[in-house]
Amino acid sequence: MACIYSEDDTLPVVELRVVGRVTENDMNQIIPKLEAFIERHGTVRLLEVIERFDGFDPTTIFDGMKFDIKHLKDISHAAVVSDIPWISFMTGAAAMVMPLTIRVFPMDKLDEARDWVADPD
Repeated sequence: MACIYSEDDTLPVVELRVVGRVTENDMNQIIPKLEAFIERHGTVRLLEVIERFDGFDPTTIFDGMKFDIKHLKDISHAAVVSDIPWISFMTGAAAMVMPLTIRVFPMDKLDEARDWVADPD
């Protein structure tokens, strides 16, 4: 499993850690958990830590798009933490058109990203 999911039930914060290739199995396990978390908390915040990214199964594109269409309004803030240059660039570009607040952090600022996503105001 390349994606590790964890949630903080005391805060509306979900952390996703990516270490490798994102598979359909990863999506099948994460999406129901994330949807249940959204159901419990309403609007949530997301911390995505991308340590290593070895690509994704093409089947995950459709799953991700369906989730985004259904739940984009349910995520108010996202912190993306990575030292992979193109991830930071693409996230910055996406932030210009996404209806949520997104910040990018380098890996050595993971604690700062966690603090920000826990209390983004």
